[in-house]
Amino acid sequence: MRKAVSILIILLLGLSLVHAEAVDYYKEEFTLKVKILQNGDAQITVKTSMLGPKDRINQEIAGILNQTNLSDEEAIAKFEKEQLDNYIASLANAGIKTENQTFKLASIKEDNFTVVFTAYAENFANYYSYNDYWEMIVDPTRGYATIPIPDTGLPQKMELHNMFIIELPEGAELVDYPQAYTREFNQSKFYVRSKVEGNTITITSDLYLEENLSPEGFKALFGEYNAFYIHYKTPYKGEESYQPVKTEQYLKAEISEDGTTNLLVRETYFEPKDQIELMKLQINLLGVQNVTNMILQNYLQGMVAQGIQVENANATILGLEKEGPLTIEANYILKNFTKLVNGTYQYSFDPTLLNPSQLGYRAQNAINQSLKIEFILPSTATIIEVPQNTSNEIKGNKYTLTTLVEGNKIVITANVSVRYGAPFEDIQALLGNVTRAYIRYTLPENSEGLDLTTTQIVGIAGAIILIGLAVFILKRR
Repeated sequence: MRKAVSILIILLLGLSLVHAEAVDYYKEEFTLKVKILQNGDAQITVKTSMLGPKDRINQEIAGILNQTNLSDEEAIAKFEKEQLDNYIASLANAGIKTENQTFKLASIKEDNFTVVFTAYAENFANYYSYNDYWEMIVDPTRGYATIPIPDTGLPQKMELHNMFIIELPEGAELVDYPQAYTREFNQSKFYVRSKVEGNTITITSDLYLEENLSPEGFKALFGEYNAFYIHYKTPYKGEESYQPVKTEQYLKAEISEDGTTNLLVRETYFEPKDQIELMKLQINLLGVQNVTNMILQNYLQGMVAQGIQVENANATILGLEKEGPLTIEANYILKNFTKLVNGTYQYSFDPTLLNPSQLGYRAQNAINQSLKIEFILPSTATIIEVPQNTSNEIKGNKYTLTTLVEGNKIVITANVSVRYGAPFEDIQALLGNVTRAYIRYTLPENSEGLDLTTTQIVGIAGAIILIGLAVFILKRR
């Protein structure tokens, strides 16, 4: 799934998400007004009105006003201050920096509980030189396209009316925006409508969700919806703020006649430099030996689960005491590292180095990841299969894999580079046809090895055994 949910819309008093306990009928109106400036900053106003049920509204009102030793005015002021602080903190945690924020309780009637939040938001729209356009995310589904839904569904009937009013900078050229969309499932409905007047786009969405709507119902309503963006061009080319990601992975396997494998695994992190320095600090705080033991323990368990016998293992963390790359190196002596399948030894791995789904709807980093594998086989081995040379380029995103065979030595190198702002579709096009790669070879019949059937090797012929601390590197906006 690669839907981009606007965190802002969910956080800014999504009352329908907050109050999802059982009530007879929940009704809400939501309006977001955005005036985008030339640099992508924006003045935003969010108005949310809970219109029913009355008992829920009365509970909200009672919770605000029933404060010991406070007048109604003082209780409302306390509520507004607490909510404003919550909004500022929540938006900051989501990476949205705001200034000049206000929060007001605009209506406190039993049939209309309305709050209004305003702020100056930095980088509300982002510029991508990849497409030479600006992008702003909206979410007409109000988060219901991606939130986890229990098997029993949400325990209430809901009616949500939403309006997004987006004013583009003067001279902007609108590229695309959410178009009309209609889906129905039993008594539930999801409608999106939009119109453009001058440089203002108005998008409305209506959600009618029946009580205990099943996950299948949510999928029918929202599963195919992907119009979460407004794209526009201006003469002003915005500044891009992102970090490069660079890693190198190395694996050397020396395989003996008796089936023993000396395995060296090394993973080096070069960029982003600030996150690498943070990781070093965390390792030192936790204790180098503790982290080293944790790494070994985790990956020894993984090897054993794959049917690999570990006879010896050690790991080292390098580069902790100076600025620069962080390297994690591990050495293993193994049995059954390559699997004997129907008389042929094999080792398989994922040669893409990158799962497109890890990046979400768009790459928020410039990524450069490389891999080198060296397999040194016994002199009596006969090589049956090695990965084929591959090269692909999509709009400046590149992937290459080359294989070199020299006697009983196989050297495989692969590299993937992804531009900042590359959308999921382009990354998928770059890597989508890259399939699992195999090294296969045979040995004389008297060689040792446990012959496995295809069923037995499911889950064993896994990916390259790497230390794998790179998860922290791929940041998402």
